Amino acid sequence: MGARAREVDWVAVLLAATVMVVEGYDLVIYGNTLPIMLKDSDMGLTVSAAGVIGSAVFVGMLLGGLSVGPLVRRLGVKGMLAVGIGCFSVVMAGAALAHHPWMLGFLRLMAGWGLGAVMPACMAMTRQSTTSRSGPLAISAVMAGIPLGGIAASIFTYLGVGTLGWRGLFGVGALLSVLLLPFVPLLAKRVAVHGDEAPVPRQGQLVPRPFRSVVAIGCLATFCFLLTFYGLVTWLPKLMTELRVPLEDALQLTLVLNAGGVIGSVVTGFVATRLGSLKTLGCAGIVCAVMLLAIPSGLVSGVGLMVVVTILGVVAPTTQNLVNAIVAEVVPMQSRAASLGRTLGVGRLGAITAPLVGSWLLVQIPQGMGFRSGAGAVFIAFAGVCVLGVAVSLAFPRVARHTLAKEPVND
Repeated sequence: MGARAREVDWVAVLLAATVMVVEGYDLVIYGNTLPIMLKDSDMGLTVSAAGVIGSAVFVGMLLGGLSVGPLVRRLGVKGMLAVGIGCFSVVMAGAALAHHPWMLGFLRLMAGWGLGAVMPACMAMTRQSTTSRSGPLAISAVMAGIPLGGIAASIFTYLGVGTLGWRGLFGVGALLSVLLLPFVPLLAKRVAVHGDEAPVPRQGQLVPRPFRSVVAIGCLATFCFLLTFYGLVTWLPKLMTELRVPLEDALQLTLVLNAGGVIGSVVTGFVATRLGSLKTLGCAGIVCAVMLLAIPSGLVSGVGLMVVVTILGVVAPTTQNLVNAIVAEVVPMQSRAASLGRTLGVGRLGAITAPLVGSWLLVQIPQGMGFRSGAGAVFIAFAGVCVLGVAVSLAFPRVARHTLAKEPVND
């Protein structure tokens, strides 16, 4: 970071987090409006089709993440961010005008491509603007933008769905994306202050061979944690209504979930700087699984249910944030964007799978109560995958030690 008078460049963090706010809005607004879209006879949307469309955005994010390296090499950071943000601005507007499920699915696919290209670049630039010790905190703070955008989506849905309808809420997302474009040159300029422009042409290279095992572990862990988190984001309103929670209360729980995400991203970032990223990740993953099982257990309701969902919001995104921090710390600076793009891109298969798992279980399992219901089965599945993600992450120290022994990394 040059002289590095400060451990974290909070201006760069704030700019990158602002970009993530729009991504969070786009990701959450689909799940929030899903119960309303399913009742829209003009769309003819079924639960099964809703699961496929929910997965389309994550397929796009997979493709976008894998294209980060070549895009940065050809367009530079500033150009790539502008293209990615412009893409999901246009397709969000198009989604507001869609009248067929296939059209909505295609537009969600393209929105995912733009989002998937922007996220790893923002994280790589953020890590470049911090010291090694403060990397997890800075990346967690940037990723807090996603649940913050989710809060905005929940507030707009809660207050405006009666007047704007689901189409108007997608239009709001398009407007937010347009307003974001002036931040692109500011972020690129800030990155240049920290000397990131020199390595940019090399960001398009493949992940260096000695570090591919670290990235592979990151991909597997990301698969598990994104399946859990984005499954929850996509299906929470529907799952709660299946458990006899009124739609209005279900939307409030979505707001609570994302509020917990904002708090958790910052708090766990501080915790990780003291306890270490892996220990914090493990604790967060176990707590996440327990909270997922508590919801359909019937043991919590009312205020207790809100507390459980808040805790879920704190710990669920934390697991993936810390995987990002671990990968960014281990791989060389010039390979961070490509490595994070690979980790998030391949790991997006988990996010792609999540809506399909949810829709399949809801359709296949007959109506019941608690754990015996389709909603209960979905929560059990997400909890099990989260525990699997923690188990996979335990391989990070051994693989990282072996890799760094062969090829040390300089910050």
